[in-house]
Amino acid sequence: MLRQYQELKQQYPGTILFFRLGDFYELFFEDAVTGARELQITLTARHKESGAPVPMCGVPHHSGAGYIARLIRKGYRVAICEQTEDASKTKKLLRREVVRVITPGTAVDPQLLDAGESVYLAAVCVGTDRAGASFLDLSTGEFRTTAARGEEAWESIQAEIESYAPREILFPASLSELVRDAFESHTREHAALPLSGDSQSAPIARISPAHTPAFTAPTLTPVDDWMWDEEMCAKLLCEQFGVRSLEAYGLSEQIEAVRAAGVCLRYARETQRAAAAHVTDVIYTETQDHLVLDPVTVRNLELVESQSGADRSHTLLGVLDATVTGMGARLLRAWLLHPTLRRGEAEARLAAVEEFHSSQMKRDKLRSCLRHVADLERLTGRLNMNTATPRDLLALRRSLEQTPAIKQSLSDATSSLLQILSENLDTLEDVCQLIARGISDDPPMNLADGGAIRDGFSTELDDLRSISRDAKSFIARIETKERARSGIASLRIKFNNVSGYFIEVSRASVSRVPADYERRQTLVNAERYTTPELKDYEHRVLGAEERLIELEKNFFSEIRTEIAAQTKRLQATARSLASIDCLTALAETAVRRRYTRPVLHDGDEVEIKAGRHPVIEATGGRSFIPNDLYMNNSTDRLLVITGPNMGGKSTVMRQTALI
Repeated sequence: MLRQYQELKQQYPGTILFFRLGDFYELFFEDAVTGARELQITLTARHKESGAPVPMCGVPHHSGAGYIARLIRKGYRVAICEQTEDASKTKKLLRREVVRVITPGTAVDPQLLDAGESVYLAAVCVGTDRAGASFLDLSTGEFRTTAARGEEAWESIQAEIESYAPREILFPASLSELVRDAFESHTREHAALPLSGDSQSAPIARISPAHTPAFTAPTLTPVDDWMWDEEMCAKLLCEQFGVRSLEAYGLSEQIEAVRAAGVCLRYARETQRAAAAHVTDVIYTETQDHLVLDPVTVRNLELVESQSGADRSHTLLGVLDATVTGMGARLLRAWLLHPTLRRGEAEARLAAVEEFHSSQMKRDKLRSCLRHVADLERLTGRLNMNTATPRDLLALRRSLEQTPAIKQSLSDATSSLLQILSENLDTLEDVCQLIARGISDDPPMNLADGGAIRDGFSTELDDLRSISRDAKSFIARIETKERARSGIASLRIKFNNVSGYFIEVSRASVSRVPADYERRQTLVNAERYTTPELKDYEHRVLGAEERLIELEKNFFSEIRTEIAAQTKRLQATARSLASIDCLTALAETAVRRRYTRPVLHDGDEVEIKAGRHPVIEATGGRSFIPNDLYMNNSTDRLLVITGPNMGGKSTVMRQTALI
């Protein structure tokens, strides 16, 4: 078993290997020492008497996700090794395989995700006078790529990377010095993963792990240069999206963007051991499409975090965010950190907010429906990564059941954006019906617990459940019959996992045991027997239980696969719902805070009447005194702001920037 462990460990260097042994995940050698320290669990050892003890520690399989999440938050990579063979069907060493590798940038488990924040895996490559980067949120399938040219290409891409704040950054191994210099102020290095379970394949990185991680810093992962081949990356992207060329995505001449996107996708697919079919397209963006906010600006304006360490309410996001879904919260955060520079797009959003602002009844009805909507983006991701549970499918059904009412509420919308969102809102009635027909209304947390598939979905399943359900009454009838036949009033029929079903008779009553009883076990004060009838029933019941679980798993897998085939429809609906949530939330905030719709123009002047600092007004505790401001790019380019200390000079500057 330890040889098997070592072989798998060699295939996945730089990871902590969670090795499945029965009901536990075990860690050995250096992994055990690290795991015990970081997880604060007991470190023990095997072969203590040999002089070369093997350090080991373990965690229960059913609670493994929580322990893994703690390691990922600390910046470690975890390889999950499962038993891929039924222990009851072999007497040899069980076959085990690594089924998934979790890294800071590829986390998709709910325990590792903040509902209102995206988790990005980034990839970056740099040429002579060009650079490119891609950003993938594997939990939702959001995939973006960008490129820049000219002398400042690298600086532009670097700013773009910082604005997305990825958890993990992939880069060509030959660029290690450049990338480390760019991010070393807030990054610690960690060992990288091989892109394949093949022990003969070259690992991505050739650096040793430095296990002093900080979760807030991106993990740097060098990738061998040959992986960045443009042709290979383009082929992978075309295969993923089912297209012949990338021209429709605006990538036909964006070599660096294609290379970055290809490596990003390959890394995600290889670590997850899945096709990641929910990554259905890639969006190419130019850096001039949105305002690039560098980290200093984001920090000084307290857009998403307070400089004082105060809670989220002391930020612009905290003041504006009245969203009721995780999807909407992430979208609003993205809008704030990547403000659009397209006037038409901004006007469309403002018009939609104004329509909701003027109709409290419509706004309240929509927000009431949205409160019952789960995170469809991440549910769709889990469907395609084969990690969705029966309860996830139930949540999906209950969420989709809200869409007809939402669509009806938008039927008389006048703004163009709301009309488009309504058109893109697919009610997916076929998916709802499939889940309603196949998944019970109160499914278990784990599929192996049974009861996930609804009664009536399968005749065979119903019959097996009937056998299992009637076991107690059937055993009681046999017990009554055998007592009458033998005349032994104390006779009992019992069950345990070792012996199965058996008849237990006290030692004093052994002389009255019928001749057809077969002795199974002798105890101090009793004898245990079986009969042909009991053996036949035991075979049928235990076989039924095993077949029951197998059938449920098969049916659930079929239902999940059928729903996953509708990924694009699910994603379109999820995007529409996220936008509706954002727009209704902004309207709600505007009503509560008495905000006014701005008038946008193509000129070079800004005029603010009775402007207020949104965060100070909301959290200051006293009434805010409004300020007027006028500036242009010709006669009024410079303002001299005077006043005593704590008089509000910086407040005027920041509120102008925020507005």
